[in-house]
Amino acid sequence: MQKKLVQSSLAISAAAALGLSGALVASPAMADNAPQKLDLQNEAHVQKALSGIEGVNAYGTDGGELSIGVAEKTDEIKKLEKKYKNIKVTEGIKELKPYASNDLVGGAGYLVKAGDGGGVCSTGFSGWDGDGKPVVLTAGHCSKIINKQTNEFDGDTTVDQTEKPSIAQANGGEGFQASGDGVIGKWGFHNFGGDLLEGADENQWPDPSESDIDFAVINVDESNYNVKNGITDWTTADSDDLAKSTTEITEVGAHKEGAISKSGRTTGVTTGTTFDEYNDQFQYANVGGRWVHGFGVTAPIDKPFSQPGDSGGGVYQGNTAVGVISGGGDYDDNTSFSWVADLDHSLEQSGTDFHLEKPGEETPEAPAAPKSEDQTIEPNGEVKGKAEAGAKVEVTWEAKSTTDGQKTEAQAAEDGSETVTADKDGNFSVEGPKAEGDYAFTATAIVDGQESKTTEFDVTVEKDESETPAPVGREISIDPKQIAASDFVKEDKGVTITVQGFDEGEKVTLEVANGPEGVEGITLDETANENGAAAFSIYGTSASNPEAYLGKYDVEVTGANDTEDESALTGSFEVVADEDGSGGGSGGDDDGNNDDGDAGDGNDDDGNGDGGSDLPRTGAELTGLAAGAGLLLVGGTAVVLTMRRKSNN
Repeated sequence: MQKKLVQSSLAISAAAALGLSGALVASPAMADNAPQKLDLQNEAHVQKALSGIEGVNAYGTDGGELSIGVAEKTDEIKKLEKKYKNIKVTEGIKELKPYASNDLVGGAGYLVKAGDGGGVCSTGFSGWDGDGKPVVLTAGHCSKIINKQTNEFDGDTTVDQTEKPSIAQANGGEGFQASGDGVIGKWGFHNFGGDLLEGADENQWPDPSESDIDFAVINVDESNYNVKNGITDWTTADSDDLAKSTTEITEVGAHKEGAISKSGRTTGVTTGTTFDEYNDQFQYANVGGRWVHGFGVTAPIDKPFSQPGDSGGGVYQGNTAVGVISGGGDYDDNTSFSWVADLDHSLEQSGTDFHLEKPGEETPEAPAAPKSEDQTIEPNGEVKGKAEAGAKVEVTWEAKSTTDGQKTEAQAAEDGSETVTADKDGNFSVEGPKAEGDYAFTATAIVDGQESKTTEFDVTVEKDESETPAPVGREISIDPKQIAASDFVKEDKGVTITVQGFDEGEKVTLEVANGPEGVEGITLDETANENGAAAFSIYGTSASNPEAYLGKYDVEVTGANDTEDESALTGSFEVVADEDGSGGGSGGDDDGNNDDGDAGDGNDDDGNGDGGSDLPRTGAELTGLAAGAGLLLVGGTAVVLTMRRKSNN
């Protein structure tokens, strides 16, 4: 089976990168000068090809190709690359430097004794074994006494006390001072890598094994310590109680691509990025001369993910524990590199039964986590989600950093939190930030004192220009401007007056300001629709005497929201005798009417302007009576007016 490997020289050894020597092997089937194909299935051929090649710091085989990484291409490397067509050489891969044994480090620091000396490491994650006994997970090399000359194990260290947090290096101190709380406990399972690579015979280079892990368990002395779920954020180090402020750990799992965090006694809480290109090729790293299964993480050189003293520190993504720090060093002039012993693999290989909650201990069932998707809102818009009905929901938000790693002053001022109550349907909402930008939100439900898992989601605040239509000018359209009396008394014809340019929902009033003798001061009300338009309809009801409506009618239209600077819209229409009209149809006007007789602004839209034919119309019936009196029916209210009746003579 082919293995994916990454190797570097040792900080405590003078051995060459691979410790191999010998000549390259040519395939007899190839011409002397033509590039040959190295048989990657034959491990002996591979080792002979690489023997005598110094400076190889990474190694892997995949897809019939051998990949090797070197700091720079030497003449030997160039010859090797030229000779074999299925060898890929990557330049710029530096050696991985493991942490020295006297720099053993950890999450909340703890001391170890090694003969007359000792060191300090970091706790990774706290919990319980299958019997409900408290345990702490950490790095396996913290348990070993390593001979500096031979790199062999000279025995095991002894677990000592926790380190005093207030003077730890993560808090600006010199560290290495016991807390006085007593010995933590004793080693349980502990293992540091596989066979020693240094000095191996060139043709018997030891293959890595699934069991090559850097992992250890401390069985905690319950008379001195209680274990508590979570990983410290180091904000309470001055009080010497790191348990006061922690990030909850809810599960153990495999790492995912992307951002990742670590807590350790040297550098405190740090963040980095999984080295995906590296991890796709290599599953093992040479840490202290031994293969260790895990994955790589990178960070800026001036803000390293880990440093000596952080070994064993907990590595996590969100609320998931994914590993403990094994080793690291500089990748290039701008990038630091850390190797993480993957926790799910280490637990499986060690056979450790690890629990984040004490087995058999009755705990109330936590409420379901709130549901809230990534969303985009306008400034001060509603941020919405769902939770258990009646639950208290704690919502927090923080401005995300811009591309240059900074927050704008306006965004930073918007950071905050609010607790709201979900309604009977489980809906909850909070008012979002005013400043435009991207924000990281969290929501946690609380029911009967129990907290749910925290839901994380993103909110983008931006103005939606598409929802701000250009203002519509005030316009009035009367259709028709002139109408024959016989058409005016037909309900499906009559005169339609359409207006636009008002606010949605605004009360719009039409007044018949002047008309035939005695017709004035009559009003109709309508509500502007979503387009700011409204329509009115006026027609006569005395079909037997249409000539009773002859004359000119002047109308004025105003809105309830009008300012002093806004004038009423005005217009007029005229009812004429059939013989004076256009054959019973709509008459022309001088406001841009089409040839077909439509009135107003020249639009062929039944005179309804932007409102369209679906506008509700407030109808006014003009009822002509024999005596010349009439009624204008407005919303059920009868208003008496006097109409002029044309003489039959």
